[in-house]
Amino acid sequence: MHRLRPQKGRLVSYDRPVWEPLIELAPEHVGDFMWMHEHELEDGTRIHGYKHWETRRYLHLDHGGRAFVYVWKDGQDLDEPAEYEEVDSTWLLEIVLAKPEERARVFRQDVAAEFKRLKWTRSATKHRVSRKRIRHALEHCLLILEEDPPAEHPTATDKRLVFLGTDGAGVDLEVITAEAAKGNLLVIHAMEMRARYRSAYEEVRRWLR
Repeated sequence: MHRLRPQKGRLVSYDRPVWEPLIELAPEHVGDFMWMHEHELEDGTRIHGYKHWETRRYLHLDHGGRAFVYVWKDGQDLDEPAEYEEVDSTWLLEIVLAKPEERARVFRQDVAAEFKRLKWTRSATKHRVSRKRIRHALEHCLLILEEDPPAEHPTATDKRLVFLGTDGAGVDLEVITAEAAKGNLLVIHAMEMRARYRSAYEEVRRWLR
């Protein structure tokens, strides 16, 4: 589950390597990484930064198996504390290991097969985002997040899939769906992308440049 609130972190070590978090997550890839630093987050969590020697991408892992990404903000002062956001560890490992020619496969998850089986709730277009724009965003999504059903709907049990992508005019959209019967994909909600999803989306978009 993608956590939405970033935490500030402070550097506590860059000369005492700790390998246990990486060994726990990906023992077969330990030799492909360099230990770079250790940061302490606001809640006391210690995370270790591992840099892949070939892809030059980072894994930030804690001792409990959680993974984090660095949140870059345009115009950020170099002296400002770094911010980190929790993400799914398996998803992040796949991204870090992906070679440039594989990135499209990693990010642009293929949902074209679902298009003939899209179902729509009445609320899907209530924010004045047309079905055409929604389809385009699904087809050109860069990132899919999984979320628990909202607390205000206690009878809902299925997880939501949040597709982040652009419409035909290049407007960033969030499209929330749920899996329905017989393999259908039910579109529940669509609107211009909110701040709660923005940092994760921008992180992926930077990697694709």
